[in-house]
Amino acid sequence: MTHHATAPKRVKKRLLTLLLIVLALASYMVMGGPNWTKVSTSFMKADKPYGPGDFRIHDDHMITMKVAKPVTSIKPMTKEELADPNSKAEYTEAWMNDVHEILNRHTVRILAGAIDNPQPTFEERAQRADWWASDDWSTIYLASGWMDYHHDSRPGQPDTPQITKLFKSINQGQDWKQLEWPEHHDITFLRFLDPERGYLIGWGPRIWRTKDGGTSWTEIPVPDQARNPQKPRQQLELVALGKDGVLRFAFLAQGFSGNHSQIYELPWGQDTPTLALSLPEQTITDIVDDGHGKRYILSETGLPKRLGGTTNEPRQSQVSLWQEDKAQVLHTFKADLTGYALYLTPSQALLFDGIDESGLRSHDVTAISHDAGRSWKIEDEGASAQGGYYDTATGTRWRVSAYSLYKRDIP
Repeated sequence: MTHHATAPKRVKKRLLTLLLIVLALASYMVMGGPNWTKVSTSFMKADKPYGPGDFRIHDDHMITMKVAKPVTSIKPMTKEELADPNSKAEYTEAWMNDVHEILNRHTVRILAGAIDNPQPTFEERAQRADWWASDDWSTIYLASGWMDYHHDSRPGQPDTPQITKLFKSINQGQDWKQLEWPEHHDITFLRFLDPERGYLIGWGPRIWRTKDGGTSWTEIPVPDQARNPQKPRQQLELVALGKDGVLRFAFLAQGFSGNHSQIYELPWGQDTPTLALSLPEQTITDIVDDGHGKRYILSETGLPKRLGGTTNEPRQSQVSLWQEDKAQVLHTFKADLTGYALYLTPSQALLFDGIDESGLRSHDVTAISHDAGRSWKIEDEGASAQGGYYDTATGTRWRVSAYSLYKRDIP
């Protein structure tokens, strides 16, 4: 005799199934995507204010560079104040009410040590910073930029002066030495081939090169088209130092036929960069090479709003193969999928790193191509992370969400 489930039992079964689906989706969102392994549940939790910074990991050790605002606190309220609807919370110190003073108290700090217990090894006041670390962290360069936000900067007046400093560590960030550097020369990017050879790139734009570990620097000429006399703090759109030792930088230039992204190349040992490629009506996001002559470009069609772009035409990220003086588009992603970085994995697959803004909440995404950019597998990594990076040497992708550190392999 066959027994059929009663209606209440069927409802309970459906509810249980629905609950399992919801839990599975919640687990997926918490883990940030498929195949993640949780490494820590308290990553950088002790450092205040919270933020993982631009971190790197080797085995069970980590090092990070983070620009942090000062810690502020609220005075405890009495019972009477809590009961009074007109009572307002007050900061414990007067300076905490001043947004300019808060900006002035921003600092860049380095923390290093065990993943769950890194210790601060360096701190300097700064609102902007960039760094470079060798693969074994034996040598680290750090540039900081600080300006006084109390400075009276009015329309038509000179920009607020910035104090730029350059530091170096030769023992994995434990001790630091300030290098000689003109404080009025901004440093926006650091790009190094090894501890002795590298470039600094700053406002202007300007480029400097060292061959002796930062003891001396030689300025490299920048094309006139990259400069704007009305904007002394003009910056390059992209700066990339390839595995082949070639420095590549890109900027938008206006010509008779519209705006073009100009890509210049500077092989190590040469003193003057040369125009290598011109791409119409698009912005260069990233350039990668395999060290053996194959180069790929990540770009975005159209122009950004700040450069005259319109909102009527959707901008789309695309990946192109760069051969000689031509770029062949391999793939164009949908309009709401924006790429921020392009990598070559250890197996020479292409990895696209971006964000999907098609929904109510943006999601981190990766896309991988095993056939040189012709087809792509897109993976949703969940709500935007608080930090993370991809290690091109090990094929490990790291992600931080809600104090937890996750990793997964993308070989």
